[in-house]
Amino acid sequence: MHLSITVLGTTTCTPEKDANTASFVVDRRVAVDTGWYFTDRLLACGINPLDIEAVVFTHCHHDHILGLPQLVFYYGIQGSERPKRPLRIYGPAGEIRRVVDDAQRFLQFDRYPELRFGIEVTELRGGAELDIGGLRVRTCSARHSVPGLCYRFENAAGASVVFSGDTAFNPDLIDLARGAGLLVHEASYGARSVREDGKWGHSGAPDAAEAARQAGVRRLAIVHCAQAKLAEALEAAKATFPASFVPAQGEELQASPNG
Repeated sequence: MHLSITVLGTTTCTPEKDANTASFVVDRRVAVDTGWYFTDRLLACGINPLDIEAVVFTHCHHDHILGLPQLVFYYGIQGSERPKRPLRIYGPAGEIRRVVDDAQRFLQFDRYPELRFGIEVTELRGGAELDIGGLRVRTCSARHSVPGLCYRFENAAGASVVFSGDTAFNPDLIDLARGAGLLVHEASYGARSVREDGKWGHSGAPDAAEAARQAGVRRLAIVHCAQAKLAEALEAAKATFPASFVPAQGEELQASPNG
C-alpha cells in the first residue's frame, strides 16, 4: 500500500508568481506546514480543506505558518458542515501553541463565537514517536535558527516519507531517514554546499544529496529552493545522489514499501 504526498508548494520563503512555499499533504489528510496559500492550494489539488485531520509544523517561521489562519477560518465558517472531530495541530514545543493562539486572535474568535471549533494542540520535541491519522510518526530535532523538527511518516505497509523542514546538514536526520522510500529535503543554498551553516540553519543541494546517500533512501525530492537556482541545484544533487528530482507544485508523489 503506497503513501501519497501531495505537493502544495516547493519554493523559498518569498514565493514567486504562481508558486507557493514548501508545503505538503500526506495521504490527503495530514498536512506538513501550510505555506502562504494553503486552502487555495488544497482546492487546486482537489482536496477538501475539511478533510485535513491534522497539521504538523516543522517550525514556526512565517513562510511555514502563514496559511494556518486560512485553514482555521475555512473550518470556522463551515458551521454544521464541520467534521465532529477536532483539528489536531502539532509542532515544536514552546512555539506552536503561541502560533495557534495568535491565529485565533487574528480571526477575532472572541468577537465571532460562531467561528469557534475544537482545536487540539500537541507540542513535540525531537525523538517523539506518535500516531497521527493512523500513520506512525517519528521526529528528530532540526538544525535551524529556531526550534524545528524533521518528520518521518510510515504507514502499516511500511511505505515511508521523511521531511527535513529547514535544517543544516543533520546527522540525526540521516538516522531518521534510514531506508525511507522518499526524502523531501530543503536546498535553500541551491547548488552550493554549506555543510555547517551555524547562523541560519539551511542546506544546499549537495548537502541534501549527501544526507540521502548516507541514509540509503530510494529517492530525494529537492525543495525550498528559488526557481532560478533549481536547475543547477538538481545537477549538483544528482552528482552525489542520482535518484534526485524536483517535484512540481500540484504533483502527487508516491512512496511504496518497495520504493
